[in-house]
Amino acid sequence: MTKPISEKRPWVSQSLGCHPSDVKEHNQSLKEMGIVNAGILPDGRAIAYSEKGRNQLLKAYDRFDRDAGYGQHSGS
Repeated sequence: MTKPISEKRPWVSQSLGCHPSDVKEHNQSLKEMGIVNAGILPDGRAIAYSEKGRNQLLKAYDRFDRDAGYGQHSGS
């Protein structure tokens, strides 16, 4: 069983994110969408501090997760 996403153990995506030069704009857009438990790190990788934040990031970027578990966004 995997441990839940939390402030101490955030989810960091190796494939979701943006170019480092676009981080500020992406974080502003996420904030405008009401996404507060997730964002983009300075190196461009996406990070989420809760399952809700992870789900919101995947929906905002219209992505899917084939390995999604119960309660996780798997795609539309």
